[in-house]
Amino acid sequence: MVEPGSQLDMTLDLNDLCRQGDVTARTVRYYVQQGLLPSPGLGTGARYGPGHLARLRLIRRLQRDHLPLAEIRRRLEGLDDEAIQARLETPPPGEAAGTNSAVDYVRSALGGPAPDTPEVLGRRAPPLPSPAAPVKASSPTPSRLARPAAADRAQWERIAMTPDVEIHVRRPLSREDNRRLEKLLEEARALFRKEEV
Repeated sequence: MVEPGSQLDMTLDLNDLCRQGDVTARTVRYYVQQGLLPSPGLGTGARYGPGHLARLRLIRRLQRDHLPLAEIRRRLEGLDDEAIQARLETPPPGEAAGTNSAVDYVRSALGGPAPDTPEVLGRRAPPLPSPAAPVKASSPTPSRLARPAAADRAQWERIAMTPDVEIHVRRPLSREDNRRLEKLLEEARALFRKEEV
């Protein structure tokens, strides 16, 4: 039997859920639409339960771990409210390892030393490469930061269709992709010319 005032008896309206979950109403509606949150029903009397709040909090945590919504949806599929709550009670991997800064996250993503290892303590960490300055294979930068040689040759090309529409292409392309791109550009130009008339 559920006792009044217990966690299982808790129901929230949309405003309460947003406040407790630290999101906007628009975000909640979007998550319901995308299948990340179960539908609370229709109309202004829709009520949300503790399962909605727990699921919302887990979604926000996974987003802080830089997971895209499609991956979050995949991870949440088939989980009941108890499983969601159990995941929430488990500290996130970064928290358990003591990583709490963006630099620590980037180091771990690039395979660098953990923040509490002797390699990092007592000396300044090497600077990360600038996106504007590609790292060459012959660079003295550590190999874990060097990009593959093929990425050095790649360049983005912006093709303007109208003042407000551009197509971005990473070059070089294969011959087949070049042919497809040319067909796409011909069709796009024809479409925009029709729209101007």
